Amino acid sequence: MLDLALFILIFVSLGIGYLIGRRERVRRSGHRSSDQLSSEYFVGLNYLLNEQTDEAIESFIKALEINSDTAETFMVLGRLFRQRGELDRAIQTHQDLLARPSLTREQMLDVQLELARDYKKAGLFDRAETLLLDIVRQQWPGWRESIQTLLSIYEREKEWDKAIQLVGSLKGVQASGFESQRSHYLCELAEQALRESDVLSARRYLRQAARSSFENVRVSLLQGQVELKIDNPKDAVKALERIVDQDRSFIPESVGLLEEGYGRLRSQRGLSTYLGRCLREAPSAAVVMASARLIAQQQGEKEAGRFVAEQIVKRPSLKGLNSLIDIHLQMAEGRARQNLMMLRDLTGRLEHSKPVYRCGQCGFDGKELHWQCPRCHEWGSTRPIMGLEGE
Repeated sequence: MLDLALFILIFVSLGIGYLIGRRERVRRSGHRSSDQLSSEYFVGLNYLLNEQTDEAIESFIKALEINSDTAETFMVLGRLFRQRGELDRAIQTHQDLLARPSLTREQMLDVQLELARDYKKAGLFDRAETLLLDIVRQQWPGWRESIQTLLSIYEREKEWDKAIQLVGSLKGVQASGFESQRSHYLCELAEQALRESDVLSARRYLRQAARSSFENVRVSLLQGQVELKIDNPKDAVKALERIVDQDRSFIPESVGLLEEGYGRLRSQRGLSTYLGRCLREAPSAAVVMASARLIAQQQGEKEAGRFVAEQIVKRPSLKGLNSLIDIHLQMAEGRARQNLMMLRDLTGRLEHSKPVYRCGQCGFDGKELHWQCPRCHEWGSTRPIMGLEGE
């Protein structure tokens, strides 16, 4: 029903606009126009009212000749075909438009972009890339959309070198807004190098990624992993501690790596100082639990339990409660232990049922951290969930 309403709205508005324009041209030229357009148009509306959308489209196409005045109409039809999954019809519509010499330069570029999107949705990435490479560097209102469409193809095909080269070719104002994407592309290459144990390449990519975007917390996390892999805990800690100045919501992601780094440095004092700063400026369940582990090593489980209880009163969280129960389980016996185990089982299930990360752009959530949101495809928009059910 929504499809039908959309067609009616588009056809009525476009048809009325075209008829008014045609009448004005006829009045100026002094010639009478044929009734062909109006008859075909109203036949199309009749099809629509009877929910015969395919017949309505064919009738409407017959009513309009392809020229610069009707180009936008046919582009809208092509988009509708693409949205409905009728990719052959979408491609044919846009190819027919490209064959018309009466279109303006900008209209031709618009049609090329639409045709490239048709090819992309059809999985014809080579054809889409060929079209887009012709238009991405031209000055026209749709240049940014054409670049993003080409980048989305490279992203899907994991052709990170091509994506980096394209973004690197942009100059001045054009390059603005693509720095973060380039930084993530370099991180993808760094992760690939790390999987192949090519530490030198991974470090090189990460240095370039940091220059592209200082705010990209992913760079710091990866640098911490790389430096720990080659047993360089000092530089690992240095990289990971930058996160507090980049994006504090990601501090929980770095805590485990920092514990490992400071452990290799044998510096409990350094870890305690950093965790204390985080508790003051950006408290989270992960920081509370790491602090409790440190207190348990130094002062015992009882003091650790007291610390966690105090923190839960200040900032309640399900993860903090589970940590407190775990501490008391280690000290409890008999019936008390059984009751705590039953409670921990229930709160553990509750915690396990909750998402851990959420995209700030579209709201997509889940338990896995995606640096590129699977739904809206935005880079760096997903963060750990904070609050009672999160960190």
